[in-house]
Amino acid sequence: MVLPFGIAPLDRWLAGGLRRNALHEIRGETTRAAAAATGFATAILSRLLTENCRPILWVMETATARETGLPYGIGLDGFGLDSRKLIIVRVRRPGEALWVFEEGLRCRGLAGAIAEIRGAPKKLDLTASRRLALRARETGVLGLLLRQAGPPEPGAAFTRWLVAPRPAGVIDDFVSGVGRPAWRLLLERNRLGPTGSVDVEWDHGTSRFITAEPTLSLSRPPLPLDRPLSPPAARPRLALRKAS
Repeated sequence: MVLPFGIAPLDRWLAGGLRRNALHEIRGETTRAAAAATGFATAILSRLLTENCRPILWVMETATARETGLPYGIGLDGFGLDSRKLIIVRVRRPGEALWVFEEGLRCRGLAGAIAEIRGAPKKLDLTASRRLALRARETGVLGLLLRQAGPPEPGAAFTRWLVAPRPAGVIDDFVSGVGRPAWRLLLERNRLGPTGSVDVEWDHGTSRFITAEPTLSLSRPPLPLDRPLSPPAARPRLALRKAS
């Protein structure tokens, strides 16, 4: 029960792909990285729906919605995730989000469940994480714990990913920077052992990940041929007051 990424290093590290009967943690290190982390999680859910047509539960607490807004149906559809398959639940506190998330992971009628939580609330301790992982393993419902501005914490997730935005590439005749969404993925924790970093892009038209092209480094413009490579050494100058 795996969900292949289609990216050779990732599928090799994960022994075929992302475990579908497991809890996985996705985090952005800062608030400004929240969009990248959410984008990566949304891409995974889009991949999931290509193999499992059941609904997906999306749980949000107030703090996350205040910082990054609510899921936007038209945008999700354009990204490759059918918004008609989403059940969105908004709650006020992290404890409530974790309770709804756990109940979603209990439900075999769902393809997956995702919970957005900000920071490192006390309710999200090792015991709570183990309970979530157990529910996912029992029912086969894919669980994604999406943490905004969350530091690495001990947990029972099968994998933990740190997601950072990456400059978009170029597609078709668009100008540079107008291309597919791109991320740098750091697999920080993997119960199977291997970890590492890889740059990927998301092709929403085919709902698949592709390996990102290397970012070109910007070189300095060439110096004119009639000028020296470095400026002449500065000479000391003495300012004299004009005699009256």
